Amino acid sequence: TDFASFAARLLESCHQPVTPEERSQPSLLTRRLVTYLQSHPVLVLVDSLEQILQGNPTEGWSEFQDDGYVRFFKAILASNQCPSRVIITSQDLPPELDEIGDRYANFWHCQPLKGLTPEEQQQLFDNTGFAGTDQSATDTLTRIGSAYEGHPLALRTILGEIGDSPFFGNVAAYWNRYGHEIEAVEKALAEAAAGQAVGTNDKWRLASFTRALRRKVQARLEHTLSRLRQDARYAYILLCETSVYRCPVPEEWWLSHLEDWASAPHSPQTDAELQATLDILRDRYLIEETPDGDRILLTQHNLIRSLSLTHLKNLTFEASA
Repeated sequence: TDFASFAARLLESCHQPVTPEERSQPSLLTRRLVTYLQSHPVLVLVDSLEQILQGNPTEGWSEFQDDGYVRFFKAILASNQCPSRVIITSQDLPPELDEIGDRYANFWHCQPLKGLTPEEQQQLFDNTGFAGTDQSATDTLTRIGSAYEGHPLALRTILGEIGDSPFFGNVAAYWNRYGHEIEAVEKALAEAAAGQAVGTNDKWRLASFTRALRRKVQARLEHTLSRLRQDARYAYILLCETSVYRCPVPEEWWLSHLEDWASAPHSPQTDAELQATLDILRDRYLIEETPDGDRILLTQHNLIRSLSLTHLKNLTFEASA
């Protein structure tokens, strides 16, 4: 979260030594880093910028915890000549960064990433086994996709629920039980769109609309985790326990977390039972798999992990109570 650490690490990755004294001087590190980027073609990728922002779930995480980042981005954008490029991905766009970008528009481009198109959503439905459903089921899935604006994580999670117990692919049964949640999303987004259509510009509307959607996606995932806790308790425990990992790790690391629960009633014991517990999370698209040579590493999407960490605190309390 502190800019000095970021700048020092970036300089060192470019084979520019940083002394202990320099690490305590952010302004000096800023000048060194900017000067280097102005004279060398470097591609800097800052992924998930929201991780170093501060705020709250309602208003969004939109302020840098360290103003050093603001001074750095301003210096880069103010450079008349700079062969380097900086790519940032973020779920929230800090207003300070947006204002700097407007001031130096020739060197700044903001590209909002929208959800899956209707065609891409249909491909997702096909790839997850819903290709042969009847027209009514197709219309329902299309409605769900529209409500979530094609948000990939939300749709994969919902499709995973439909395909798993107790629905086993019955879209109508799922809608009968949880359709009111989708209708609530439709209503909320319609109200948001109507309110934003008057006296606002595109940039403000996009930011607010995305935030409103993300709140609804988070609510959807909260429901999913609650149902997972009821339907498959040890899969829920596994998801909570493994939220401590910040990066993809081997599958055995995940399964090792169930060893602490070995003495609990009905806990998975055999290799087959452990794999079945893990497969529940796979089937509900609550974990992501990353190839790494001849093995597969497991991780959680940032949005799921943030919720799992919250549930982990309650799980720890429950285990010690």
